[in-house]
Amino acid sequence: MILAEQRGNVVTSGDIQTSQFRIKASRKAFEILSAGLYSDKVRAIIRELSTNAADAHVAAGKKDVPFTVHLPNQLEPWFAVQDFGTGLSDKAMLHVYTTYFESDKTGSNDFTGALGLGSKSPFSYTDSF
Repeated sequence: MILAEQRGNVVTSGDIQTSQFRIKASRKAFEILSAGLYSDKVRAIIRELSTNAADAHVAAGKKDVPFTVHLPNQLEPWFAVQDFGTGLSDKAMLHVYTTYFESDKTGSNDFTGALGLGSKSPFSYTDSF
C-alpha cells in the first residue's frame, strides 16, 4: 500500500543544531514493537500472516486462489499459513523479517500491508517461529 508521506517540523528558537530522528535497536524497543503492539496476540498473528499470504497471491496474479491455514489441534499442535505467491529469496526473507518497518509492499495500492510490522507479529507471542 502506498502511504502518504507527511513530514512534521520541529520549530526551535535560537541557534540550535538539528538532527534526524532515530530509533535505538534495543531489547526494549523490540519488545514494545512486538509484544506491546497487539492486544490480542493470537488473533493478530493469524490476521497479519494471512494478510501477507493474500498480498503474496495478489503479487503473483493469483488473487482468487485460496491460501491454506493450519490451526493447532491435539494431534498437530502447530500453526501455519501457506501461500502460493512469488516467495522471497533467503536474503530478502532475512532482511524483511529482521527489520522493523521494512516492507516490500510500499510501491502499490494493490497490497494491504506496507508498515513492515505484520511479518514480525509472531514475536508478540513467541521468541522464534
